[in-house]
Amino acid sequence: MDLKTLNRIDKLRRLKSRGPATPKWLKPYHMLFLAFLTIFIFGAIIKILEHNHN
Repeated sequence: MDLKTLNRIDKLRRLKSRGPATPKWLKPYHMLFLAFLTIFIFGAIIKILEHNHN
């Protein structure tokens, strides 16, 4: 295999391994946002259950 083919294969592999691009503004905060969202949802569910219980 010549160098051109090897470079092409390498480029394809690198593109594939990157996966879907996340928006720049979301990168550092998306996990934090998801955590807050799940906590909020659980809190809401607990409140509803408490409300229905009484």
